[in-house]
Amino acid sequence: MEAGEQSKSLLDVEKIWRWLISMNARRTESIAIMGGGTILDTGAFAASCFQRGIRFSLIPTTLLAMVDASIGGKNGVNFNLYKNYIGNITQPEYIITDYSFLKSLPKEEMMNGWMEMAKHALIADPKLWLQLSSHQQIPSIEDLTPLIEQSAGIKKNIVAIDPSEMGLRATLNFGHTLGHALESLAITRKESLSHGFAVGLGMIFSLHWSANKLKQTSTEKREEPLIKAASLIKSWLDFHPSLSWKKWMNTVKYQDAWNYMLKDKKNSQSEVLEIQLKAIGESIWAVPMPFNEFESAWNDAFVDPMQKNN
Repeated sequence: MEAGEQSKSLLDVEKIWRWLISMNARRTESIAIMGGGTILDTGAFAASCFQRGIRFSLIPTTLLAMVDASIGGKNGVNFNLYKNYIGNITQPEYIITDYSFLKSLPKEEMMNGWMEMAKHALIADPKLWLQLSSHQQIPSIEDLTPLIEQSAGIKKNIVAIDPSEMGLRATLNFGHTLGHALESLAITRKESLSHGFAVGLGMIFSLHWSANKLKQTSTEKREEPLIKAASLIKSWLDFHPSLSWKKWMNTVKYQDAWNYMLKDKKNSQSEVLEIQLKAIGESIWAVPMPFNEFESAWNDAFVDPMQKNN
């Protein structure tokens, strides 16, 4: 399979099913799926449906896949421009992680995984966030390895508590509500937008929204660490080799992003439900976000103060 969001489709799933049939595959056998997040998601979904489920194992080859996509059993594809709309939760037999794959990755791919590691730290582990925030750039693979294990451990623990995403596991969607909307917009515009880059922008937004919520309920300036975290993520994204987040966001109309967020699968009825940080490492899920709060947080996160004054 070719890597990338364009391959997360039912058409590509059908190709896998035809290949399995041509190979005379049986339910008693097992297949190995090796690649990054989009390959693992699509291949695992195809396997989980073939003959009502054939066993499969995962071999992640990217940082994002090692810390996030390979863990938890979520499999699926995009549909009608909406992210991960068709899928299921089916656990692999096993996951094999070989860190030597990281030596072959370009900076963009490393950034994808780094953003997911930041997400894990922000929602559940202030100590890990402290370690990550000590780096101005993504560290060497040697220094990165223990951080990978901590990050993957956070997701494993959350999934073990809530495997079916009935509550706590929803916090793993931090930054993904807007992030998925931006990815959908990029698909409609036939533009390339990596998952980690979109999630990074989504976290910047969610941090500002969470900070605004804290301002309403506290006079202790508890929002300041969240604003500082958003600024750090912006500085990390500034090292992206091929895309300026400022230029890209200047081309996005916030109403278009909101329209996609209204279709997010986490929502209840017509409400956009978001993950809120009460503090670094303390998150709550399914918090309603009305449009006026969205608009305010968008302006705080992405609109230059001089533009707002004008």
